[in-house]
Amino acid sequence: MKRLELVIVQFEEVKRLIEVGRVPQLRLAHILLDSAVELIMHRMAEAELHFERIDFDQLENLRRLESMRKSDNPLHRRFATGPSDDQLRAEIQRLEGRVTSKRKRKRINDNFGDKVDFLVEREKLPGDLAPVLRKLHDYRNETYHRDQHRVEVIRPAVLIYFDAACTVLDRYEPGVLIGDGRLGPELARFQDSSSSQQNPFEISHRAAKQLRKEVGLDLVTVRDALVGHLLGRLEDLESGLAYIEENSASGAVPGDAIRIMQIEDGDLDAIFDKDVLRTRKFPLTMKDVKSWITRAMAMEEMDDKHALFAELAALEDAFENLEQKVREAVWAIDEAANMR
Repeated sequence: MKRLELVIVQFEEVKRLIEVGRVPQLRLAHILLDSAVELIMHRMAEAELHFERIDFDQLENLRRLESMRKSDNPLHRRFATGPSDDQLRAEIQRLEGRVTSKRKRKRINDNFGDKVDFLVEREKLPGDLAPVLRKLHDYRNETYHRDQHRVEVIRPAVLIYFDAACTVLDRYEPGVLIGDGRLGPELARFQDSSSSQQNPFEISHRAAKQLRKEVGLDLVTVRDALVGHLLGRLEDLESGLAYIEENSASGAVPGDAIRIMQIEDGDLDAIFDKDVLRTRKFPLTMKDVKSWITRAMAMEEMDDKHALFAELAALEDAFENLEQKVREAVWAIDEAANMR
């Protein structure tokens, strides 16, 4: 029960931080949520891989046998008895299809995204949760490792992450629970007080349901905040591109700015000759910017919380690189103007 208590205490602390509601507390809430989700997923993945243990160990033994038969050491080859080479290779191939490879196991152990993908693949997590978890983990990395904080959307992001984390907790099967004394208050409050027969395996599910209810997710408010944030950024992106064209020393036509932002390093012809620039084919055009705005506005009609945040993630992935380049270009223009 102590393993489960570690997770539930994090959820309870996140709930308290959300109630405070200030940016420093919400930032810490986001970090704690991400930690809890990754810990649960690590345990879920470990449990899945444990079911493969017998086949995995057998595969490793057969590979060692195969390696001994190919060894330059005569003693190794002498003791590498057993099935024929064909039988050995066939059995290795059969087992390889039944177990998770060493390389994939390492990726699952090391990477958040690989844990998500593995658990979705094994139907331990719903597929529509994957883009939500990955994007919110990216937000966590920004604030934790790079001191970058999405202040405008931190509250809706934390609320959505709390709701998603409750889904992960609800899918978590703790396995064998060893009685190790009285339950702490964080776990005890999720026991069924109406029943004399307590089922410890239900605590994680009851906790997920109750915690989700206590924090709540006002989808309309969250949606309005996310859509407003996106539209504001896309409006700034449009105006930034227009500003770059207005301040072009050699003259520009609509669409030149987004082309300039995508010139490859070393393409001097496109840098210095506008006619050459306009013949180049680039991945993004102003039509893409218009489509992003249309998609952001369409989010106002979304009633599915996972689809809503997945679309936010997709849109941010589509335009953030361009957005950063435009900001840098606008800053450079302003700096040059200030130097005059």
